[in-house]
This record gives sequence, C-alpha cells and structure tokens, in this order.
Amino acid sequence: MTARTDPPLRAVALVGDHLRHRWYAGRLADESAIDLRGVVSERHPPQPRGATPDEDALVVEHFDQRRQAEERYFGSAADWAELDVPFLAVGRGDTNTDRIAAWVRAREPEYLLLFGCGIIRAPLLDLFAGRIVNIHLGLSPYYRGHATNFWPLVHGEPECVGATVHLATLEVDAGAILRQARPAMTPADNAHDIGCKALIAGAEVLLAALPEYAHGGLRPVPQPPGGKVYRHKDFEAAPGAAITELRRRFSEGMIPEYLAHKPVRDERFLIVE
Repeated sequence: MTARTDPPLRAVALVGDHLRHRWYAGRLADESAIDLRGVVSERHPPQPRGATPDEDALVVEHFDQRRQAEERYFGSAADWAELDVPFLAVGRGDTNTDRIAAWVRAREPEYLLLFGCGIIRAPLLDLFAGRIVNIHLGLSPYYRGHATNFWPLVHGEPECVGATVHLATLEVDAGAILRQARPAMTPADNAHDIGCKALIAGAEVLLAALPEYAHGGLRPVPQPPGGKVYRHKDFEAAPGAAITELRRRFSEGMIPEYLAHKPVRDERFLIVE
C-alpha cells in the first residue's frame, strides 16, 4: 500500500508590513504542503509616541529593541520580490474592499492565512467562511486583541505568552482554535526574544495543523468566554508606565521564577495542543 500524498493547499497570505510578517510569508512559501498563490501586505499604523519627551524616548527605545530582536531572528527573510509570488501592498483597512477580494479570488486559494492584518470582514469573510486561519500572537481566550504577548509580561503572567492558530471571525481573536503553542523561553530572554520565539512556534503549529484541518483530521475547539481584550488605545494611553512595569518584572527575575515552576504555572492556563 502506498502512502497517501495530498496536493499542496492553495493559499493567499494576508499579513502586515514588518520584518516578522515578511519572514512568515517566506516560511509559507518554503513549505511543501502550501502552494502560496499571493501575498497581501497591509500597512501598519505609525509607532505610538509618548506624551512627554522622556516617555517618548522610552517608547522609541522599546520599539528599537524589538526591531533589533527581529533582525536577529528574522533578518535573513527574503524581500517581498524574492518570494516569487504575486504581491500587493495595501493601506490599513483596505484588505476588506471589493478590489482586494477580487484580487484574492483571482489567485483561486483554498485558504486565507492571516498574520498581522486588520480584522477580516465581508466580502472575504463570507467568501472563505471556515477557511480563514489566523495566527494570533497571544493565548486566547486569556489575552486577545493587540500586543497580547506584551500585556501578559506586564502583568507577570509569562504562562499566557504564546501563539493561537484559530479560524477568523468578526469578533477579535475569538474563533475556534486549531492549535496553540508556548515559546521555549530561557532565563536570559527579554520580552522581544520571547515574542519572536512565539511567532516561530505559531508558524510551525499552523503548518502542522492546516493540512490536518483541511483533510478532516482536526476538529476546531470553540473558545470559552472570558479573558482580557486589549486595544491599541490601551497601550497608547500610558506607554511609558507599561514599559516601565515590563522592565521591572524582568529585572526582578520574572522569567527564571516562571521557568522554575513552569508545569504548575502552565496548568492554570490550559491550551489546545
């Protein structure tokens, strides 16, 4: 008996425009189980600013450290042109226009794979119902929305950092879950190391889960109610205070303490693996 060989799944990626999004698109393009037919890259909003010169300097430093971490983890990512797939750059929110829907449909994808774009609405949400899969950098339902691998660390809950692969719905990060992953942290990791590792873990579980789901071997798990939802405005209201608290947590040994009690800490926040 010969082993079953399924054809690659035809997909279009809808992503953001940062280095991490370019890395993710490249990871999809390199995967033999995916036939990447196109990439739509949606422009991100400007970097937040602090209310005072000191706070603004702190915010600039924080995002510069994130940029440096992404260069370490994803600096070898190919440029958009090197992916050798149709590419379209759009403005923030433009993904939900009829023009983009027509462009996506012309690629004849079976699945839309999201990471870092805005909430998908009609017409795409209707055209690809049950076939839009998102990587959410955060563990749903515990933390949903914006910067949800940042806020758990601010609150001293590194066990809530990770990635959730779920079906897209109109409600933010609330669709049924295919699989989740926590990053493999080390005591020396900073917040940005952990965030990059979470994306890598999320990409790998998506690539494992998608063929299973597509061929009927994986049943999505509905999300329970509850959890915390964060918006852009939650960070923008007091970015200096949040970053200062984040740094305090790390300086006082939050990550080594978590790792020393990881099984017990993780048990409080069960995930779909």
